Amino acid sequence: MLTQDDRRQLWDQLHAGGAQDRLSPFLAAAWAQCASMGVKPDLDALPCLPPEQFEEAKWNAIRAYGYANRFLFKMLPLVSNPNMGFALFNPKGVLLKLYGAENIQSWCRAHGIARNTVWRMETIGTNAVALGLQQYKTMSTVGEEHYCKPLLDVAVHFSPFVTDNEQRPGEYLCHGGMALLLPAEQSSPDYLLLAAAAAYDVSLHMYMGDNLHSMYLPDNRGMFSVNINVTNGKCHILYHNANIFDTFKIPYENLYYQKVEQLLDPLPSNQDFWSILKEGKTVFEKQLTLSVHGRESTYLVTTEPYHQSYLGFKGIRFFIAAPSQISSNVSRRIGNNAMKTFDDIVGDSPQIISALRLARGIARSDSNTLLLGESGVGKDIFAQAIHNASARRDKPFIVLNCAAFPRDLIASELFGYEQGAFTGAKRNGNIGKFELANTGTIFLDEIGEMPLDLQATLLRVIEQKAFMRLGGSTVIHVDVKIIAATNADLIHLVEQKKFRADLYYRLSTLRLNIPPLRDRGNDVILLARHFARVVCHRIQRSVPAELAPDAEQLLLQLPLKGNVRELQNLIEGVIQLNSDFYIEARHFQEYLGMSPAGEEDSVLPPPPDAPASTIGTAPPQQSLTREALEHALLINRFNRTDTARYLGVSRRTLYRWMERYHL
Repeated sequence: MLTQDDRRQLWDQLHAGGAQDRLSPFLAAAWAQCASMGVKPDLDALPCLPPEQFEEAKWNAIRAYGYANRFLFKMLPLVSNPNMGFALFNPKGVLLKLYGAENIQSWCRAHGIARNTVWRMETIGTNAVALGLQQYKTMSTVGEEHYCKPLLDVAVHFSPFVTDNEQRPGEYLCHGGMALLLPAEQSSPDYLLLAAAAAYDVSLHMYMGDNLHSMYLPDNRGMFSVNINVTNGKCHILYHNANIFDTFKIPYENLYYQKVEQLLDPLPSNQDFWSILKEGKTVFEKQLTLSVHGRESTYLVTTEPYHQSYLGFKGIRFFIAAPSQISSNVSRRIGNNAMKTFDDIVGDSPQIISALRLARGIARSDSNTLLLGESGVGKDIFAQAIHNASARRDKPFIVLNCAAFPRDLIASELFGYEQGAFTGAKRNGNIGKFELANTGTIFLDEIGEMPLDLQATLLRVIEQKAFMRLGGSTVIHVDVKIIAATNADLIHLVEQKKFRADLYYRLSTLRLNIPPLRDRGNDVILLARHFARVVCHRIQRSVPAELAPDAEQLLLQLPLKGNVRELQNLIEGVIQLNSDFYIEARHFQEYLGMSPAGEEDSVLPPPPDAPASTIGTAPPQQSLTREALEHALLINRFNRTDTARYLGVSRRTLYRWMERYHL
C-alpha cells in the first residue's frame, strides 16, 4: 500500500514524464489532453462556482437530486465504513451534495472537497467524474492518477446517471452522476461496483418515474405525482406534466421535488384536496373547488394512490381536468361523424341545384341554420354536407333527434348532468351533446318536437353560449354552430303557441328549403340508379342491377311520399328479393303488392293534394307480402289511414292484412 509520500513522488514523476506504466493508455491520453489544454497541476484548491450559478445548477438538477436523495437515505444506514461517502454531481461536473458520516464529511472539508466545487477536465484535469461524464461510463481514479494536486490523496469511483433519449432513439442523456469518495489508501475495486449500482438505481428510477407517469395521460389533462416520505411524512412533487399549467392557467415552472404548496394553496384553503392527500383517498372525477395561486375554480379530480414498501415509494397521483377539458377529450375521440358531403347529393334538377348553391353559401357562415322539408328529403344529408364544407369540418358533428327522447330526458341529453342530479343518473354524471359539440356543429333534428319549456332553455343557451349541467353550478361556455331541421310548419306552430317565436327567429338566421322528390323531375331516375349501384356493391353483387325503361316509368308515377328515403328503401327491397340483373316494372309491382286486377272492397279516395297518378287498384289479398305491408306501414309511420290510402285499399282490407300477418 502506497503512503502519502509515495503517491506524491509518483505524481511528480508522472508530471516529469516518467513512471508511465502507472497509467493506463486511456488515462495517459487524458493526461496529455490536460497538458495541451494548459491545466495547472499545482492548484491550491478545487475551483468553485459563484453562488448564483450554483443555485441555478442545483435547480436544474432537481430531478436527479430527488431520486438520489430517496436512494441514499435508504442506503446510508447500511454503510459500515465511516470513511466512505457519496457525492452527487450535475452533468457539468459540479458537486451538488455530499452524503455520509461525520468522519468522511470532515475529511472532505480538510481536502477542499465541498459543495459547489467544479470537477471538469479543463479546471482540475483528469478525474473519474470528468471522464465518466464525458464517456457516459463508470470510471475510477485513485491518488496519483489525478492530474491535479488537490485530489492526490483521494479515491474517486464514479458512475453517471444515463437514460435513453426518447426524442432521438439510439442516443442517450446524462443527468449527472454519483461518486463514491474515500481516502486513497482505503480504495478497492469493489467500491466501483457499489458506485455503479447506486447510479444504476437512480437512473432506473428516473426513467421509470418519468415514463410510467407520462404514459398515464394521452389527453390534455394535467397530472402531478406527490411522493410521501415514509420516514417523516413530508410531501414533494415527484413528477408533473406540462398540461397541469394549462389546466390551472398559471405560468410554467419546474416543480420537481418542490413542496405541494408551491402548486396549490396551503390550508385553510383546499381542505378537500389536503384531506385526500393526507388520507390517500381514491376518487374518480370528483368535482372539487381548488385554490391555485389565490384563484379559485372548479376541477374534476381523479386520484391513484401507490405504495411500494420494499422500494420505499409511497405517494398519490393526481389527474386534474377542467370540465371543458373532459368534454373536449371525448369530442376529440368522437371526432367528425358527418360522413356525407355535397358530392354525395345526387340530382341535376333546377330545384336541387338551387338548394345546393344556397347550402354551400350557408357552409361559409357560422350563423344558425334551419333546414325545412318533408320527411325523407335528406335534411340530415344536407346538415352533414354543410358541416363538412365549413371551417369546422375537422371538429365534432353531434346529432340529437328531439323526437327520439322522452320529454324529461331531452334536457339531460342536451346539457348533461352531474352526479345525483336525478333518480337513475349515472354515478359520475354525463356529458351533454352541447359540450360534445364544442368548437363543432350540433344537428337538432325534428326541432318542432322540442317541449315548449325546454325551448326557453335552448334560447338562453343560443344567446349566452353558456349553460350549466343539470344539478351543477359551474357555467360551461361553448362555441357551437346549430343546424336545426323539421318537417313541421313552424310558423303554424308559432301561431298555435306550440313553438316560441323568438327561438324560431334565432334558429332561422339562415333557412334552406329542401325540395320534395315529386318536384325534382328526372332526379327520381338518377337516384334510383345510384341506389341500385350502392346496394349491389354492399351485397357484393359482381354485376350491378339495371332498371328497365318500364321500371323507370313506374317510379316516375309513384307518389313516393316518403321522398328519397322511401325510394332508397324501395330499390333496396326489390334488389334484395330478386336476383335478376334486369329490374323491370313487374318486380316493383310484386314488391308493392300491385296488380292490374281490381279489388272488391271500396278504396279510400286520395287526399285532395295527392298527385294525379296513383299506385294502382287494390291488390288481391294473397299478393301482398308481409315485407310489402311492413314497408308501407313504415313509410306512413304506422298511420293506418295514410297506409290504406298509400296502398289504394280500404281500411277494412288493411286491417285484415295486418291481422293475417299479426302486425
